Amino acid sequence: MAVVATPLNSGLRIIVETGRDENDKPVFRTRSYSNVKTDAADEDLMSVANQIANIQSYPVYAIRRTMEFELAEV
Repeated sequence: MAVVATPLNSGLRIIVETGRDENDKPVFRTRSYSNVKTDAADEDLMSVANQIANIQSYPVYAIRRTMEFELAEV
């Protein structure tokens, strides 16, 4: 049986390093942006993420795209 994955939601997460804790380990915070078009190209999303990163007060640790799919057997 074949499975079809239908995209439902997409999001963008920009993880920034906000400082260090008492053990000198990095502390991270996540900036989340939802309702990203599921058919947006990864290159376009990265470009937007980099533009957002340029106006952040903290250094960017990672940029991640999240996707949610519905699976159905056909």
